[in-house]
Amino acid sequence: MKIRTSFIFFLLSLLAVQHSTAQQGDVVSSEVITAIKQGDSQSLADGFFDNIEIVLPSKTGVYSKKQAEMVMKNFFNKYPVSDFELIHKGKKENASFAIGNYSSASHRFRFTFLTKLNGSEVLIHQLRIEKQNE
Repeated sequence: MKIRTSFIFFLLSLLAVQHSTAQQGDVVSSEVITAIKQGDSQSLADGFFDNIEIVLPSKTGVYSKKQAEMVMKNFFNKYPVSDFELIHKGKKENASFAIGNYSSASHRFRFTFLTKLNGSEVLIHQLRIEKQNE
C-alpha cells in the first residue's frame, strides 16, 4: 500500500512539474506584444533570434537582429500602429506560432510569428507580415 501511495504521489508531482514548465514559456512574450503596440522596434528585436526571416509585402529576407530592428523600424514609421491584437496561438514540442491583427490608420496587416525555444526563452525565428484586404 505504501509503494502504491508513493507511486501516485510521484505521478502527481511529475504532472505538476510538467504543467508548470509548459506555462513558463508563452508563444509570444508580453514584451513583444507591448513593443508592437508601441511601435518599438528595439524592444521587439529583443524577442528575435540572432538571425530572423522577415517576410513583408514588398520584400523578404533573412536579417541579423540589428538589421531586423531597422526593417521593423521602417515598417512602424510607414504604418504607425493604431491597434494590435493577438488572435491565435499554438504549440508543438519546442516550436510554436502566433497570429495577430495589426492596424494602422489606413492599412491592416496579419502578423504571423514562428517561434522556437532557445534555452529557457521563446524567440521569434520568422515574422511574416501580410497585407489584409481593406
